[in-house]
Amino acid sequence: MASPCFSLVFPNQAVYCAAQYEPENDWFRIVWSGFVINDDGVAGATAYLQALQQAPSSLLLNDNSGVTGPWFDSLDWLQHIWAPQVVALGLRYVAHVLPANDFPSVLPAPEAFSGQFELQIFSTVAEAEHWLHTCRDALPQGQVA
Repeated sequence: MASPCFSLVFPNQAVYCAAQYEPENDWFRIVWSGFVINDDGVAGATAYLQALQQAPSSLLLNDNSGVTGPWFDSLDWLQHIWAPQVVALGLRYVAHVLPANDFPSVLPAPEAFSGQFELQIFSTVAEAEHWLHTCRDALPQGQVA
């Protein structure tokens, strides 16, 4: 079976959200780019839910390094609608990489999802990958995917 993946595009056909399950890392990597508005963010987060059903994983690398505007600001939707669904599917750790332009005003505090999953904020993809490897290695066997 091929690894679950998806790409979402703007009307001009530029990809704004691309996701791939990486079996060698036991995580999903979602790469966002461009100016992501609320509807686009919800579409990407919803598509990830569907992919997570196909390939359960405790780990998510959410890479916003290519985002050129504030990331969508639907924190309430993320906390109350999306998060309970991904937690039910097994998500435990999210590494969130900041946009290169760093828009901290729209970022949730790491404790925003406490009791649901652990969220850590990073400046680089390498830092996020390192943390996720540490989380993966700490999970009991059989709980990663």
